[in-house]
Amino acid sequence: MKCLHHACDMRNKDTVARILIADRNNLFREKMKQIIIDKFDFALTSEACSENEVMNELCQYAFDVLILDTELSHGNGLDVLKKIKISAPGIPVLIMSMFPVEQYEESVFRAGAHGYVSKANLSNELITALHQIFQGKKYFSSQGIGNSGKNPEFPAWKTERC
Repeated sequence: MKCLHHACDMRNKDTVARILIADRNNLFREKMKQIIIDKFDFALTSEACSENEVMNELCQYAFDVLILDTELSHGNGLDVLKKIKISAPGIPVLIMSMFPVEQYEESVFRAGAHGYVSKANLSNELITALHQIFQGKKYFSSQGIGNSGKNPEFPAWKTERC
C-alpha cells in the first residue's frame, strides 16, 4: 500500500507545513507541538503514539515531514522507518531519541532518515533540523556525525527525496 506525501515549498510564505509527531509520551508530543507552533506560523501538526497510528496517519493524510521517536507504544521507531520507506518513500523522517547522538545517528541515517535529534537537545535543534529538511537537505547534529570528520553527505547511503 502506498501512502500520501505532500511536497512542501518552504520558500513560499503561504505554504503550510504538515508535520506528523510520533512519540509514545503525550506530554512530550505537546512540548514538541508547542516548539513548532512557536517558531513556524505555517505549521499544522498531527500526532500519533503507536506504529498503527503512524501508518494510518501517513496513509490518510499528506505530510511534509514525520518526526519519529525510536520508541513508540506497540512499535519500534526504526522498524516503522523501514515500513515508511516502502509505503511512503517520499516523506522525510526526522528521528528523535534519548540515545546519545554519537551512538545512534549513523545507523538512523543508514536506515533512511533525513535527520536525527537527541531529545536532550530538542529545544535547541528541532527547528534547525526542520529548516534543513524543508530545504531538501539532511540534518546532522552538531554533536554527531556531521562534526566527526566523516563526509557529511554520506554518499554511499544517502537517500534521495522524491
